Amino acid sequence: MKKIVLPVLATLIMAGCSDSDDVAALTNEATPNQDSGTVPVSVDVAIPPEEVPNGADELQACVAIDAVSITDLAGTIVEWTTKSMADPYAVNSTQCIPADSEIPVDNDGYPKFIVIDLYDIAGVDLVNLITEQLVPVGEYTTMAMSVLQGSYGDFLNTPYSYVGNPIDNLKMDIVDDLKFEGLNINIDAPTTFTMSFDLRSMIQLVEQAYQLKSEGFRVVDNLTVGKLFGDIDVSACVTSAKDAYVYLYESDTEEYGDLGSDYAPLQTAKVGEDNTYSMDYVPEGKYDIVLVCDALLDLPNEIDLDIDLDGTASKYQDQDIEAGEDHYRNL
Repeated sequence: MKKIVLPVLATLIMAGCSDSDDVAALTNEATPNQDSGTVPVSVDVAIPPEEVPNGADELQACVAIDAVSITDLAGTIVEWTTKSMADPYAVNSTQCIPADSEIPVDNDGYPKFIVIDLYDIAGVDLVNLITEQLVPVGEYTTMAMSVLQGSYGDFLNTPYSYVGNPIDNLKMDIVDDLKFEGLNINIDAPTTFTMSFDLRSMIQLVEQAYQLKSEGFRVVDNLTVGKLFGDIDVSACVTSAKDAYVYLYESDTEEYGDLGSDYAPLQTAKVGEDNTYSMDYVPEGKYDIVLVCDALLDLPNEIDLDIDLDGTASKYQDQDIEAGEDHYRNL
């Protein structure tokens, strides 16, 4: 089975600390009272934005996760598996598992992985994937999830990770090492971080095969983020605003690029039926805000599409986003 690494939408909560420097790497068997130089870590799960490709809300995007890991500056990896979970079977998206099959178990009787539907993550409780685990005090640079490619060996040989449904599916090809690096998390005081992904960029249909890519992943410190929201002027879109998105670029970007370019937007938000948009967890800083009327033509696996990024699309420039503030901007 091929293993890759996949970050997931999560809020990382750190609480408590110690000044001890003599800390060993932790394993699944760590207990809350094991070491005064460790910090208890929990994970909460947020609902991803409803920004998925056309028809994706009718699909299943099932991924088989067998481990969660974080890596510190020295390259030491702290990893948890299903053995860390109070009830690993309870967190599965059951629609992903063939009716005549079940998740295989290891030599100790634990399931080898959990399986979740990324298009239905709101209904999946991943909190117990890491719960009351201990992490050595220190600075961490990476958080990741290990995802398996394999098959159940049922009548249809259903893949562990796929897009579709157990009967009619396409294997999900993993084309990158999908992990988020550069977290710069110093775990020595209560801190909350949010990791998120944009399904629109993450899952791409390329030549009749779905690919899982790293585009759309980011992580923010909740103490340094604000919210951006507003209404759009539908007359700014010549034909219709039903395919419109709002793109966010850092103000010092050399150009406004599409999703597949070297100058892709930092974040995107779909314009709703009420002609409003909202972006949560925007890191404090200066941004340009661009309305893209035909954004559904913008495919992450293609570059230089003929979409309006510099022409008639309305935009704000050099907008200050301050931490802890809600910022209202009409477009």
